[in-house]
Amino acid sequence: MPTPKDKGIEPLNIAHIPPYPATLAAAKVSVGVSMNPEILARLKDLCRDEASFEQVKQILANEVQHLKQETNQAYFRVEQQKALFGVITRLREALDLEKIFQATAREVRQLLGADRVGMFRFYPNSGSDDGEFVSEDVDPAFSSAIAQKIHDHCFGDQFAVHYQQGRIQAVADIYNNGLSDCHIQVLSQFQVRANLAVPLLQGQNLWGLLCIHQCDAPREWQVTEIEFVSQIASHLGVALQHTEFLANLQAEVVERQQAEQAVQALNQGLQRAIIEMKAVNKELEAFSYSVSHDLRAPLRSIDGFSQALLEDCHDLLDTTGQDYLRRIRAATQRMGHLIDDLLDVSRVTRSDMELQSVDLSLLARAICTELQQSQPERQVEFAIQKGLLADGDTPLLRVLLVNLLNNAWKFTSKHTQARIEFGVISGERDVPIYFVRDDGAGFDMSYVDKLFGPFQRLHGMHEFPGNGIGLATVQRIVHRHGGRVWAQGAVERGATFYFTLVAEDGET
Repeated sequence: MPTPKDKGIEPLNIAHIPPYPATLAAAKVSVGVSMNPEILARLKDLCRDEASFEQVKQILANEVQHLKQETNQAYFRVEQQKALFGVITRLREALDLEKIFQATAREVRQLLGADRVGMFRFYPNSGSDDGEFVSEDVDPAFSSAIAQKIHDHCFGDQFAVHYQQGRIQAVADIYNNGLSDCHIQVLSQFQVRANLAVPLLQGQNLWGLLCIHQCDAPREWQVTEIEFVSQIASHLGVALQHTEFLANLQAEVVERQQAEQAVQALNQGLQRAIIEMKAVNKELEAFSYSVSHDLRAPLRSIDGFSQALLEDCHDLLDTTGQDYLRRIRAATQRMGHLIDDLLDVSRVTRSDMELQSVDLSLLARAICTELQQSQPERQVEFAIQKGLLADGDTPLLRVLLVNLLNNAWKFTSKHTQARIEFGVISGERDVPIYFVRDDGAGFDMSYVDKLFGPFQRLHGMHEFPGNGIGLATVQRIVHRHGGRVWAQGAVERGATFYFTLVAEDGET
């Protein structure tokens, strides 16, 4: 621990320390020497002459005064230890900082006989130029300094770093110590005549100052007083660190509680969403049942009676009538296909998923083989990248690849030679991006937003058959796996469909 001399404080002659009365007041006391007259008479008889007697008497008087000074110093040290013990005890009792400050200020002022003891705090982010007294104990004869905002533009730039390193200011008389005008102005507004200021450190940061004020007259601050106040400030620094730690701990607890509440709210929201989803699924099941039974029956009747008319009344119908019936049959059959497609999309959305490792390359090769066998006369090159594995639902991923590869097969049908490719590239955070590419009819990118809508078509039925439900099915399957799907293309320059099976941030 640095000595007062190390901190720039000149040590004082300990013999000059005035005695402390039992009341611990700061009144100046003259120590007189009085001895028993009988003892003096006996000493006088033992001396050879009057001069020797006076010399002995002076020696004894000096010794008595020295003993009294040592007694006073010992008493003061005992009271110091009591005060320090009180501060440490309060720290262990985990009282709040305000109570620690109040009790400490009261005890220190009584022990030192000062007019004011206060804890001054610098405002955060003020550069140590602004602050206020947050606690004090003051003689009723002098005004309180509590909560008065103080600005000292000299302190932050010139002195703060020195106090942060442990500097102590002990001023016997503010008007005769070479203080700056701004410093004198700050102290004089609180009627301060003598000032003892010790830094209060919160860890390595200058939190504030422990200030001891003598207001009624100048005062020489003794080494023992300075050391005592430094010890008090050190223990208060521990309290400040504890307070900061507790504040951070409480903030963390509050943050965790808020996070738990947010999680609970999210879970409740998810539970509501699950309940709503189950209700929607039940409605979809009811709708599917209605479509598959209630709507199919009249369609079958229309198609059946139209066919019967064509067969039984063929000779009674002219060419126009027969054409009408064929159109009716074609429309009912197309309606049936649309119903089938709607049911397929519904099943994709509602079916349970069973995640497992899926060999996409194997699925793609099997689908391409089926396509080639369906039209063996076509000249199509298939480029399937080997070893493409993904975690997903096998039936759904097969439906996804069937739709994408069927599209590529269909939209390359106008070319005598074609190439269809299935592979993977690496995206952000190494997320695999799968793609199906062809060199067929392609599409205009200005209509790309319509690609994945149900029953949306960018080509006429006379060009390429289909109901416009395949890419909508692909998008739903990809979304169920947590990924996304998009496309790029150009007219007569082919198209590429990209998809991921995990979220972009890497979460499934």
